[in-house]
Amino acid sequence: MAKKVTLDDVARATNLSKYAVSRAISQKPGISEETRARVLEACKKLGYVKSPTKNNDKYILILMPESDLNDATFWIWVLQGTESAATERGYALHVKVIKDDEDVMLKTEVEKAAGVLYAGHKSVGCARRFLTLNRPGVLMTYPPESLFPMDVIHTEDRESGMMLCSQMLQQGHTRIAFYGTTQRPSTLNRLKGVQDVLKEHNMSLSYLWNDERYLQHPVMMEELTRLHKNGQLPTAILCSFESLAQSMVYMLNSLQLLVPDDISVASFNLEINKESPIPVSGTGLNKQEYGWLAVKYLCERIENSKLPFRRLTILPSLLLRGTVSSVKKEK
Repeated sequence: MAKKVTLDDVARATNLSKYAVSRAISQKPGISEETRARVLEACKKLGYVKSPTKNNDKYILILMPESDLNDATFWIWVLQGTESAATERGYALHVKVIKDDEDVMLKTEVEKAAGVLYAGHKSVGCARRFLTLNRPGVLMTYPPESLFPMDVIHTEDRESGMMLCSQMLQQGHTRIAFYGTTQRPSTLNRLKGVQDVLKEHNMSLSYLWNDERYLQHPVMMEELTRLHKNGQLPTAILCSFESLAQSMVYMLNSLQLLVPDDISVASFNLEINKESPIPVSGTGLNKQEYGWLAVKYLCERIENSKLPFRRLTILPSLLLRGTVSSVKKEK
């Protein structure tokens, strides 16, 4: 029996990502006609046959809280991974942006879906509310309590905080600040990891800028200007996510400070496969793979509802790029 040709085979033959191949085959936008033609020609030569949709009325639904759209640098990559995985398995992917108020039509959409991905900590209320519908689901954040009856996937943020802080200490930083709000479980755990390591060394954060007012550019600039004037700036600033780190680099540059020569800046939740205009150091993960794994878990639950509930924790990697350096020793 001949081996079935997969999207991976087509991706290797065309030297394209599996995501690009999937979009080309599905006639979706974002792919040039030249690339689409190259993919379809490879499919013809290899004998690739697209899997039929299991049920035209069935789809995978991902519930995305409106507030989480602010972290687009994370979710846009995750959504690419979920769409690629859903397409591989013959499902359409429907993205539903939800607000804090209850959507009366949401229950109907959940009931029709083959399975549901609950994205981010503000989707926990929806996950809890729809448990009685017995629809297969995966929670893409920390479980709200022990033994929560749903499959869960999330990043290991506390260890990430410990890893990044340890790296800063190894490079001689003793005046370390943390920048970013900590209302989300992920950012709070990053902070706790940093504090764990500092406590082991009988140290504490020089500054904790986790009030929402510091997210306002004028407020943070005033704080940095004051500290710079008084010679009280930290030697390293750890930012809770990438866009904050990029903003911090710009603010420091406007004060005629060089990153990392004068001050180091690092971030959490970086994309390890993406080139950025500012190559921020920190911890990161393959976000497309994270989305792909969430769909894999969900499809396994769709196919076998009697599986024990599972927890999958993704450990980020340490990425040393251009915004962190060792502390210069005074002569």
